[in-house]
Amino acid sequence: MNTEPQLLFDETEHKYTLHRAGFADIILPSVTQIMEPLEQKAYGGISERIMDAAADRGTRLHRAVEQYLKFGFRNVDDDCRGYFDGVIKFLDDHPDWKPIHSEYRFYHKAFLYAGTCDLLFQTPVGIILVDLKTTAQPHLKMWAVQLGAYKQGIEASNKGIKIIGTKVLQVSQTGNYRLYGIDSDFNTFLACYTIFNFHEE
Repeated sequence: MNTEPQLLFDETEHKYTLHRAGFADIILPSVTQIMEPLEQKAYGGISERIMDAAADRGTRLHRAVEQYLKFGFRNVDDDCRGYFDGVIKFLDDHPDWKPIHSEYRFYHKAFLYAGTCDLLFQTPVGIILVDLKTTAQPHLKMWAVQLGAYKQGIEASNKGIKIIGTKVLQVSQTGNYRLYGIDSDFNTFLACYTIFNFHEE
């Protein structure tokens, strides 16, 4: 009998739940929830309507990329087409990078947080984690924190994966892309996690 805990994800509520046979389910905080103070500093001045529209477009772009990588067909909404073309251009420019996972869900077995990373590639030098962004401005320090959480969480949940590099693929409406090599920052994520877990006595 398989007694390994199962990570469940409710897409509507964006909620991660750890299911263990014979035990009560545990709701796990997401990387996004834990990083909310940093997100507020980066995006706090932008209207909720614009943020919601950008998040919706990003979700549809990620779904289109996942379908393309898994099944080879292109089903792209018009407002996502330029961004999608940027992803295709990146893939064409890196033919020796083989996607091994897209939309990879994980949880950290020690710290008990969860997340979904965009892309894992097997490259000639090892496995590289790539996060896909559509923002116009780079947020390198914040991205480093997110990638630190992803890298540590994935390696903790899957002993077969050792990530040797973390990068951000920033795509634009014009069909272009920029690839950033980023040193992941897990220490700042742990600081955010401490704040997230703080409860007034």
